[in-house]
Amino acid sequence: MPASPLTVQISLQRACPACMGVRCVDPAECLYFLTSRPWADCFKCDGSGWAGECDPLAIFCGFCDGSGLNEFAPGQITDDEISDGAKERLAAYVARLTALVSQAPAPLAVAA
Repeated sequence: MPASPLTVQISLQRACPACMGVRCVDPAECLYFLTSRPWADCFKCDGSGWAGECDPLAIFCGFCDGSGLNEFAPGQITDDEISDGAKERLAAYVARLTALVSQAPAPLAVAA
């Protein structure tokens, strides 16, 4: 039997639904930051999300990870340059992420 008490620390952190980072403090703020920038069709796969002929061994586009969307800096692209398909895909992603962020539990740390 050990002479000193045993200390156990368990951390049950989940990844942020918006950025997938485990160190994200506020998923709602993270989601706002991600959606505050313009998103348009991926220029590698033209918004399809498929790898195509770029990489014959890949299924999804390696640049956009299959989403068909790329993030642009503010002022880098205008609203009329964004296709309707990209706007629809972004709206669907934002709706899904908003639902996930609203259900995200607060980070939990337990020390015994």
